Amino acid sequence: MDRLKTFAIYIIIGVLFWILSDILIEVGINTMYKNMTQKGTTPEGIEVVQMQSTAVNGRMHLKVNNTDYNNKFLKIDLFSSAGNNFGTQYIEIGNLQENEVKDIQTYFKISEVKSYEISVVDEMGETTTGFMDTAMTAMTVLVLGIKLLFV
Repeated sequence: MDRLKTFAIYIIIGVLFWILSDILIEVGINTMYKNMTQKGTTPEGIEVVQMQSTAVNGRMHLKVNNTDYNNKFLKIDLFSSAGNNFGTQYIEIGNLQENEVKDIQTYFKISEVKSYEISVVDEMGETTTGFMDTAMTAMTVLVLGIKLLFV
């Protein structure tokens, strides 16, 4: 019976360590993100919820609620501190109904991005490499880590 209690204590300690490390990792990662500055003005009907970057990647969260932009594209340009264009992403807005809000979240893996510019265009251009639709989840990271251990 003592062996079972010891085993249960080890499991509890392991779970608590896992929870604590997840919390500390989340806090550590989120404090690394800094808000980017905006070049120009945001078109009417587009709300910038979040535009942040670190030294190696970034995240964007936008809301579009203007029906004048139906069948158009958002053009998002990313710039360095010197004003060099590091990347461009085109996102299709689609058809919005009256009072409908389209929620757009995207991520990029481009280094040293300091500012951004948002515009609405009629035609889609070429998107720069380095943009992702979703962030890597904890499960994806765990699976990739295990895969790397055995390869």
